[in-house]
Amino acid sequence: MKTKIVVLFGLIGLFMTGCFIKSLNPFYTKKDIVYDPKIIGTWVDDDSDTWTIKQQMKWPIKPDSSYQVEIVEKDGSMSSFNAHLFKLNKNLYLDFYPNGKVGSSDLMEENMVLTHSLAKVQYTGNTIKIQWFNEFWLAKLFEQNKIRIRHETMHGSDETSYLLTASTGDLQKFIAKYGDDPQAFKSNWEHNPKDKEKEACTFILKKISNEVK
Repeated sequence: MKTKIVVLFGLIGLFMTGCFIKSLNPFYTKKDIVYDPKIIGTWVDDDSDTWTIKQQMKWPIKPDSSYQVEIVEKDGSMSSFNAHLFKLNKNLYLDFYPNGKVGSSDLMEENMVLTHSLAKVQYTGNTIKIQWFNEFWLAKLFEQNKIRIRHETMHGSDETSYLLTASTGDLQKFIAKYGDDPQAFKSNWEHNPKDKEKEACTFILKKISNEVK
């Protein structure tokens, strides 16, 4: 009997199916990584969820060039990610990868495949804008044969989603081509044309403290 693969992505309760572009491979290489202590601290988004961003520590205990991002929602549920800040074509991006135990049982844990998600990042002293590339936009490119990049199509009970399987090199060509395309971050909801100009999958974080627990 084949084991069913469950692809886990995004923030539990925040990351919605069909919203975020997902990849098996990272979107960054070591040479692209940027470490900036300015984003370390405690932040709150528009939904009053708390984001804690701190420097990732590796074993044996020593600082790493990545970040640990923990999001605590209003209902108390928490998500944790290892995030790499990287620069490509003068733009900054964050690659998010789930960190820690993600399944409710050992059997569920064994059936999950963790994936990377990609967000464009802009920040000033006390504000971070995080915009995930919108999967609805990517679906349109596939449907119109405007893009060729290795991927798998996953047909769920309610909708179709995509998993990029391309190499990091090919992923970066994709980022370089579309990183400044404003449509990559728009809602593109077919049933409500008014929503097409709204930014999708976007979080505005306001810093409340330089301290992290």
